[in-house]
Amino acid sequence: MRKFIAVIFLFIVLLAGVYFFISPVRNIEKLDQTASLSSLAQEKSAHATSLELNGGSPILGYRLSESDVNDYLRSYLYENDEVDGAEAELLPEHIKFYINKHVVSFMESQFVVDVTPNAENGKLVLKVNSVHLGRMPIPMSLVWDRLNIDKTSDVTVDKEMNEITLLNNLPDSISFEQADTTDEYINLSASVTIDSLRDIINLAPYLIPKDIQRDLSQKLNLFGQ
Repeated sequence: MRKFIAVIFLFIVLLAGVYFFISPVRNIEKLDQTASLSSLAQEKSAHATSLELNGGSPILGYRLSESDVNDYLRSYLYENDEVDGAEAELLPEHIKFYINKHVVSFMESQFVVDVTPNAENGKLVLKVNSVHLGRMPIPMSLVWDRLNIDKTSDVTVDKEMNEITLLNNLPDSISFEQADTTDEYINLSASVTIDSLRDIINLAPYLIPKDIQRDLSQKLNLFGQ
């Protein structure tokens, strides 16, 4: 009987230890989709976007607050049934993402992903510094093996450099010049090269709100009849 009690006690201690290591390290909000990603982009572009004209290529600036980033993150993950909550924390030169999910059905855990945004060769790149399950570090080789990215998406992964390149489907005429963070904002800037009418056509879906695109399309259709 004493051996049985000892085994039960050791099991409880072991389970408590496991829970301590993988349990959430930060209290975060449950997922809530207040708007679609496209409508969020339209809503936030008014206060987030700036344009500089200094005689060369126009420079588009985009500044997102921590609240803006969290709105995008939660809307993006909202339909993922495996994710219970998500939150981004902006820090000088890097960002931490906290994502809650159940690794096992009876135990909630939290993934903590630390990344540094950069502009490299005109592309927007996230350097993955570390990934933790609760307080326990996860080898990057295991992260990349488990990370399923659709080959048709606009995201690519460099496993050797631990980098994720975003927005690969943007036109070549858009080149990222800056990507950095403070404890309040993410600051992005990109130069825009317009050499031909084709460049303008390719840029239109990214620079012109959808309602204006629809109005222009309707007017052009009427003009063509």
